[in-house]
Amino acid sequence: PLYAVMYPVFNELERVNLSAAQTLRAAFIKAEKENPGLTQDIIMKILEKKSVEVNFTESLLRMAADDVEEYMIERPEPEFQDLNEKARALKQILSKIPDEINDRVRFLQTIKHLNTKRKNL
Repeated sequence: PLYAVMYPVFNELERVNLSAAQTLRAAFIKAEKENPGLTQDIIMKILEKKSVEVNFTESLLRMAADDVEEYMIERPEPEFQDLNEKARALKQILSKIPDEINDRVRFLQTIKHLNTKRKNL
């Protein structure tokens, strides 16, 4: 949740207040390292307080397709860029799972597709 949910928030905040965004990002990273799962707990409490019903697992899967700069390989060599593309393709497949999970045939096909892609890494 830290990278999938909070990083887009930090990126938006950077446009308004760079210093605050950097401070908040560093604080969340440190807190998450010392207390794994803290970010998810905070998000869940906020949603609970606002009486918002969200399937958190489904939401995280849908957000899986989003690129997270911190996980992208910046080296220019073709092998590394190819690895970035393969990772992006896997994330795209993962993000479709919530739409396909109720269709057994499509879901099983997606799982097979994921397994094939994983083997090609």
